Amino acid sequence: MSMRRVLVVDDENLMRDILLKALSSEQVDVVGVSDGIEALQYVQEHPVDLIISDVMMPKMQGTELFFEVRKLNPFVQVIIMTGYPTLETITRMLEAGVSDFIIKPFRIDRIRLIVTETLGRIERWKQLAHELVQKKRGIGADV
Repeated sequence: MSMRRVLVVDDENLMRDILLKALSSEQVDVVGVSDGIEALQYVQEHPVDLIISDVMMPKMQGTELFFEVRKLNPFVQVIIMTGYPTLETITRMLEAGVSDFIIKPFRIDRIRLIVTETLGRIERWKQLAHELVQKKRGIGADV
């Protein structure tokens, strides 16, 4: 698996720092920003595979960020975090295509598992796309 970039968006410095430390690895480059506006700017300037965003933030809520990111790059996966879940928000976001929904407080091992699963899914999709391109070009044999 090649290096993946995860963008953590949370206005709480402590939460952002915890996630940056917990998710950093040799395969994952984790970057943190404090609001949705910064996140949108970052996504416009850098490739990002996964965004983990809080819902309640000043300037732009995480749900709004999700829809704005989808306009820029529909392939970026988004995990939404909130300490104030409502069935309406969860349902609306899952129907819209959010990768996952995490309720605060959460266990670090749980979020690591969700991120690993999401990045694995991205890797499988990229491999599938590569195989389809190769097949279209007539390269490689069917198995």
